[in-house]
Amino acid sequence: MGQLETIASHAVGTYSGLSDQELLNFVRAEMQRAVGFENDQELCSDRETALNYVKGVMPDVPSLDNRSRAVSTDVADAIESLMPDLMEIFTGGDDVAAFLPVKPEDEAAARQETDYLNHVIFQDNPGFLNLYSGFKDALLLKTGIWKFWWQKDLSSSDEEFAGKNIVEVQLAARDGEIIGLAPEKAPEEGDGERSFRFTLRRTADRSGARYMAVPPDDFAVAPDTIRLADATYCVMRSRPRAQELIAEGYDAEKVRALPALGAGDDNTIQRARDTAGEHEKAGEESDNDLRQVEIRDHYIRVLDSSSEGGDRLTLWRVTTDAEATVLLDKSRESLVPFAAGSPYLTAHRFYGVSLAEKLFEIQRIKTALTRAVLDGAYFALNQRYEVATGAGRAGDYTISDLLRNEPGMPVRSIDGNAVRPISAGGLNFDAYGALEYFSTVAEQRSGIVRNAQGLNPDTLHDTARGAMALINAAQKRVRLIARILAETCIKELYLGLHAVLRENASAERIVRLSGKWVPVDPSRWGSRNAMTIEVGLGASGREVEVAALRQIGDMMQMIVGGQGGAIGPIVTPQNVFNLATDTAIRLGRRRPERYFTDPGLSPLGAPLQAPSLAADNGEAAWRMASLEQKTAVAREKIASEAQLKREQMAAEFELRRYQIDRQAERKAAPVEMGGSSV
Repeated sequence: MGQLETIASHAVGTYSGLSDQELLNFVRAEMQRAVGFENDQELCSDRETALNYVKGVMPDVPSLDNRSRAVSTDVADAIESLMPDLMEIFTGGDDVAAFLPVKPEDEAAARQETDYLNHVIFQDNPGFLNLYSGFKDALLLKTGIWKFWWQKDLSSSDEEFAGKNIVEVQLAARDGEIIGLAPEKAPEEGDGERSFRFTLRRTADRSGARYMAVPPDDFAVAPDTIRLADATYCVMRSRPRAQELIAEGYDAEKVRALPALGAGDDNTIQRARDTAGEHEKAGEESDNDLRQVEIRDHYIRVLDSSSEGGDRLTLWRVTTDAEATVLLDKSRESLVPFAAGSPYLTAHRFYGVSLAEKLFEIQRIKTALTRAVLDGAYFALNQRYEVATGAGRAGDYTISDLLRNEPGMPVRSIDGNAVRPISAGGLNFDAYGALEYFSTVAEQRSGIVRNAQGLNPDTLHDTARGAMALINAAQKRVRLIARILAETCIKELYLGLHAVLRENASAERIVRLSGKWVPVDPSRWGSRNAMTIEVGLGASGREVEVAALRQIGDMMQMIVGGQGGAIGPIVTPQNVFNLATDTAIRLGRRRPERYFTDPGLSPLGAPLQAPSLAADNGEAAWRMASLEQKTAVAREKIASEAQLKREQMAAEFELRRYQIDRQAERKAAPVEMGGSSV
């Protein structure tokens, strides 16, 4: 059960100042008044509606019998249109968040810690999927929530060996632990040395920082919460299998006494999330350790009067059953291990507004309009008729023929006047215009503009300036949503994982950062709270950045030409290398070192150094002198070329100024006509 932190090291007991029962009383009282779970009907109703609407299920907009059941999917369309830009912003470019150095000598450390956090988020964890799940929850269900923790993971594997001599046994012992070493049948005299059979157990420590997206309906906070890191109380529920809790170190007797997740634990929001009937059998109970149980991890700050230095608030993690009556574990914590945020913030509140909520009314209106259009078409194709059954007009087959609504089928009557169509009132307004109007309203409310999502055919009919104005406006709204999520969710996630690594990592690790293998030891890090957020423009922003880099390249080329080469006071080979690597990264190449070599390094990767003058035969000294002579000649050539270039530019400038002066004189001179000047 990778979603829960290992708690084997925490024993249930009584800490100074707080008893187990006191903690249970605190968390039970806070849980009952917390906002979340099923405590808030408005919150639950909004989430259930959003999950149904995104699937195209609208139970609150019923359809009449024999009428259209079509549904507009505005909520799903807007979210799926925004998600590619969000994921491109947070996963397709440079660092979204970066630690700020606190002093000049902290530059390298801050950069390495930023690079390592990116490695942990995207390499050690399924970063793309975790961010995708959290962002989608935020757009759909008000909040995106991530939990982070340190996962202890000591895994072992056994391999059987036979027929190995004592030397091979000793060599194998270097790779792991020898278990069950036993001699095989002793060799006959002169047949060779004794052989052994054994089991080699290899143990690997895969412990590390982990994080995951938490379903918003499985999370609740105290009503006065604004920023989750400062919350007095929050709680997360999970539904592991009993055997997983026992394997992680919980008291087996208490775990086996927990009730199974049965029919009474039905959750309407979970059922609304299902797309394949995953919870249809949720009520089937099981008595063995494979059954699912519900536990809750509470995080609560309480006043500890027994602490040194007087009264102070202490953060506790308390793990209980669903009713908070059975204490499974408790421990003191240094921080609330959650990061959360909403795409549209509500000032002074934890819960914001989701993108789905902004489109509920639009989807209802467009669904009604779509059904009206389709029903009108159905009525036009299936005309109602009036049948005159008296006065000998209708025959025995008139009604049966009329009911056979097939092309080319005749309707038999006696005098030809038995059947006449009933005029039905059509739509007396432009339904298609109304649909387009409410589509525009949806764009204004959400900021998701159709013309900014790929190539829209209507964009081709707009003016270039108007189309760019629409795209720029849409990008500003997307940038704002991305910035809000970055400042709330991503920033707290980075700071939290940084603290987790600093507190729990105990060994140096060799990882590849920025194209180089470097040692990283988080246990030597200091505490950091300062971060900068950089949010790009997504795919279209990448094109803008590449265009800007090309302009810089053009300027650099002009300067190189002016200074007579790439070795000069303004542009150096290192500047050219930086521009090339930045351009490669913006173009999506994560390893620019494959294409460009740092001028400060030799092709073998070692720094370029001058030849040593300590050679006994004087050859190195001669080479050094020759190199200096060549360098001096090159410098003189560069200087002379630069001087010549400056002189040419000055001459061209003087010539141009002379031409301008002559033109001005000719324009000012009077024109002679017939002996008089005009």
